[in-house]
Amino acid sequence: MGLVLDAVLEAILPTRCAGCDLPGGLLCDRCANALPRIEHAWACPRCGAPFGYLTCTECWTSEPAFEAGTCAGALGPPLSRAITLYKDSGERRLAPVLGDLLAASLQPWDGWPQAVVAVPASAEAVRRRGFDHTALIAAHVATRLGVPRLDALGCAGARDQRALGRLARAVNVADAFVARPGLVLPPRVLCVDDVMTTGSTLDAAAASLLAAGAERVRVGAIARAW
Repeated sequence: MGLVLDAVLEAILPTRCAGCDLPGGLLCDRCANALPRIEHAWACPRCGAPFGYLTCTECWTSEPAFEAGTCAGALGPPLSRAITLYKDSGERRLAPVLGDLLAASLQPWDGWPQAVVAVPASAEAVRRRGFDHTALIAAHVATRLGVPRLDALGCAGARDQRALGRLARAVNVADAFVARPGLVLPPRVLCVDDVMTTGSTLDAAAASLLAAGAERVRVGAIARAW
């Protein structure tokens, strides 16, 4: 019955590409090939900023808690549209698509993480969206890597980062995350988010994981805004 209902719904409301909105798959081949992927050979090995391999202007004056970072692509079309449809329009079917992009960008770290942790969404964001968008991505990445996803962090409170500048972002997320009581973390933890801008959110999350017992933390995001 479920397959029949799915077929009827597909006939009435066909799946549209998250990049170009044309009927077909969730991400058509043309848009998949047009994704603004980051060339990791030229990216900053510390924060994942594009073209920062030799001199990174994003993190050279800072000392983030995480030891390395990577992002699948730059925050531009069609990737930016796919992320917006996923987190703000509730297209949850995009979670595996976006999770696959992030997992593929982690190939240079093959075998490194022993667990995956999501940057938790605030309670207000979960109420607004109806789901924790980063948790679904982290779960898919963990499955692809063959390691557990740990519900390790809670959000102690931070307002929306999107309208804030670099300094305000860092202040906003300071002490924003708390480790779950009784948490036992493995030595190597991967912390993931959907978008990395200044890195302050992932830095705060990594610091909380280190304080909770992780020995090393690396971070990954689907897209890098810069």
